[in-house]
Amino acid sequence: MTETTAFDNSISDLHDSAGRITRGLQSVVSAIDSIAADNAQFFSHPETMPAGTEGDAMRALLAGIRKQIAEVVDHGRSFESKLNQYSAEITDLTRQLEQTKKAAMLDPITGIGNRRRFEESLKDILSHLSDFNEKVSVLLADVDHFKTVNDTLGHSVGDQVLRLVASNFVTNLKGGDVVARWGGDEFAAILPNTNLDNALSVAETVRNSIATRTLKNKETGETMGKVTLSIGVSTYRQGDNAHKLIFRADQALYEAKRLGRNRSAPETE
Repeated sequence: MTETTAFDNSISDLHDSAGRITRGLQSVVSAIDSIAADNAQFFSHPETMPAGTEGDAMRALLAGIRKQIAEVVDHGRSFESKLNQYSAEITDLTRQLEQTKKAAMLDPITGIGNRRRFEESLKDILSHLSDFNEKVSVLLADVDHFKTVNDTLGHSVGDQVLRLVASNFVTNLKGGDVVARWGGDEFAAILPNTNLDNALSVAETVRNSIATRTLKNKETGETMGKVTLSIGVSTYRQGDNAHKLIFRADQALYEAKRLGRNRSAPETE
């Protein structure tokens, strides 16, 4: 159960309880009114009262009780009204907090997750390995010669390259996978329930889908050549934590660059 659902359920229970109390007290007020109405003539003729009783005193007692209960009823209705108001305000605040939290997990340039989102997702997946048949792989990718793109074509084109890479990752990964901008020109992906061979195949699909694209300047229409990726791939080993998985993917990425870039490389023993 999420915190929002628990809050909604608590407010609903409280609202129901307050409503029942208010309605119950209103019934008591109505009952007092009925007693007063049914005994109005009795109270008006002291000679019919038992010895030592005063009609006015009894009438005043009933009126006093009615007044106090009626005030509680009014307070109850006011409480229900404020409860609705506060509930709406807290729900709105919760929604704003969720939006802020999501924004804090997104990379503003590419629109995909950021490093924080990646790290939290990997930690969560590793804590539920049994749900993924004890299999999870990590891709770590680097845009080849990205600094040259930024230096010669400008940061606007560099941002376009980053968005292109992010889009290709999203297109070629499946629903349960996670992709994020790791930082700078690096991207990272988590592939749950995926072994090393299959993860390497996914990496090659992403790499090829980008390598076959020709980059054009959106502002001028000018053709600016190809974008290529180097990708390192690692897969879960018994006793691994997030740091070890990422470290081996980074080592594999370094090997892909050493071998000439524009290629995918698996982790080694």
